[in-house]
Amino acid sequence: MNMIRFACAAMAGIGCALVGARLARGLTLREETLDAWLRALDALAAAVSYVDDPLPDVLERVGSNETRADARLADMFNEAAARMRLERALPFAKTLPSGWAYGLDQSDAAALSPLIRDLGGSARAQQIARIDSSRAALRRQAEYAADRTARQKRLYRSLGSLGGLALFLCLIG
Repeated sequence: MNMIRFACAAMAGIGCALVGARLARGLTLREETLDAWLRALDALAAAVSYVDDPLPDVLERVGSNETRADARLADMFNEAAARMRLERALPFAKTLPSGWAYGLDQSDAAALSPLIRDLGGSARAQQIARIDSSRAALRRQAEYAADRTARQKRLYRSLGSLGGLALFLCLIG
């Protein structure tokens, strides 16, 4: 009977520790999304700065494999380019799907909103300036997210381990 009790206590303790580890791993979504957006903005800045192509062509280049774009963002940029080709006067903001900010929090989306609203609707110098300001804002957000994520990961792992240990001790005692 004691062996069964010990085994159940051990499984409960390990389960709590695994839940803590799982929660900690789930925190990386925002970091990964910010990193993907930063890579996309780097590619967008390069394409707008050095090539005098129409915006749909630029968006397709950003969504291509050569820019190492995140698959979800690549699909979004490619879809936007296709919609802009069908409706020539359609601004970039109107081509984005409703879930374009998936993985971002409100402050991240707010940092991207001016760029999304104005992309393709102003002179090249203004677009480059808007891209640069959005990149700077997202870099700040990414630094903050990385610091916060690291702290929360430690917290979740610690709480999971301590909760598991406490549960183990309660069940065997």
